[in-house]
Amino acid sequence: MELLFSSQQWLALLPPIILCILLFSYVYIILWLRPERLRQKLRSQGVRGPKPYFLFGNIPEMRRIQQLAKSAHEQEAGSTDMFSSNYVATLFPYFLHWSRVYGSIYLYSTGSIQVLNVTDPNMVKELANCKSLDLGKPCYLQKERGALLGMGILTSNGDLWVHQRKVIAPELFMERVKGMVNLMMEAAMSMLNSWKNEVEDRGGSAEIVVDEFLRTFSADVISRACF
Repeated sequence: MELLFSSQQWLALLPPIILCILLFSYVYIILWLRPERLRQKLRSQGVRGPKPYFLFGNIPEMRRIQQLAKSAHEQEAGSTDMFSSNYVATLFPYFLHWSRVYGSIYLYSTGSIQVLNVTDPNMVKELANCKSLDLGKPCYLQKERGALLGMGILTSNGDLWVHQRKVIAPELFMERVKGMVNLMMEAAMSMLNSWKNEVEDRGGSAEIVVDEFLRTFSADVISRACF
């Protein structure tokens, strides 16, 4: 009787145990094994990067570097109200840190997503001009960030990418873009003057919400350059 009762208890516990094992195996394969295989392939080609944490990737290190950079900036500036025009060092200090440590090409992780960061201009040009159709764009750009990034040439794939490139290519080839620099400067100066006037109207100090200004600036550049 005692043995029968124990067997019944075991049979009752067996499905949850199997479910836990399957769930752990799935999480391990998706969040660690597959990304690690990809990292090994890139390491064999000489691509290095910071060592990721299980589940979280390099997110903890990114937060730590950002906090250290913020503290250093506050000590250097002597005030938390001082802003820097070097937005990359302010918003993404970990990219600068990793570039110094690992060079212009390195790999980092945000959870299960592996990101190959390329800052070499020649390679970026090669990828953009010759390999876009072969490589494609990451699917998470549309699934997770579609509302933010839209479906422009930077995030689109396949036939949509080809169509958009054909539309903009006649207007945005290099020599034509060089000729638009003065038009862009005029639009930028108009925006900066409006900021300057707003600061002066508020007694020399003002908090400016730039979203609407940047939308107007983009429309101004397009209208000046294309019409």
